[in-house]
Amino acid sequence: MTIPAASQDLLGKTVGDMVEPGMYVQGDGSVFGTFKYVTGYEEFNSATPEEQEGYFFPFELKQTGSKMTFKKNGNITKKDINFDKDIVFRVSKGDTFEVLVDGKHIVTFNFRNARFKTE
Repeated sequence: MTIPAASQDLLGKTVGDMVEPGMYVQGDGSVFGTFKYVTGYEEFNSATPEEQEGYFFPFELKQTGSKMTFKKNGNITKKDINFDKDIVFRVSKGDTFEVLVDGKHIVTFNFRNARFKTE
């Protein structure tokens, strides 16, 4: 798992639009670094305007597979979607996100140690 380069475009926003340089993830899934507040992120969820702003966590999986499942705070949000190594989650400080690939636990992210800049 890595944080993509700041210049990488993910659904119409660059990684640098979402996070400050230097963000990293420890082996236990703890995310360290600073999130920027993002607005107008229409390609993230064009159907739900309230999900087009907030804090977004971009990451790249090194694991490969065919299907993925995501759990936010223990509840499944996406199940058996097609694998994609480049992922963006909309997050807040108290959230946890688990990533499963082909039914196997890969990581559970937490954001307790991250900083969230205000608008």
